[in-house]
Amino acid sequence: MGKVASRYTQEKLIGKYVDLEFEIKRLRGNKGRLLAYVFLDGKNLNLYLVRQGLSPYYTKYGKSEKFDSEFRTAEKQARKEKLNIWGDQKNDHVVIQFFTPTKSS
Repeated sequence: MGKVASRYTQEKLIGKYVDLEFEIKRLRGNKGRLLAYVFLDGKNLNLYLVRQGLSPYYTKYGKSEKFDSEFRTAEKQARKEKLNIWGDQKNDHVVIQFFTPTKSS
């Protein structure tokens, strides 16, 4: 499923300008990778991936200071609807409700 989320993200972001938001207390992860929330036309792509069941909300190394509640709600809903990683693992079918950013006025 990680490949699906990665491919989806690449397709949505190639050639686009995005805004990045960072946690104040934690700029890099345990392996030195930059941690950021990605916003495309004002929509949180990280949250969207969790809501679609393409990514779990990882809290192993800490929770989101800014969006913890939203991530928990998104994952709970994706689990309830059995979307993608939360669905039947024998089923190779992936369901993605496409993220359509709005055009800025």
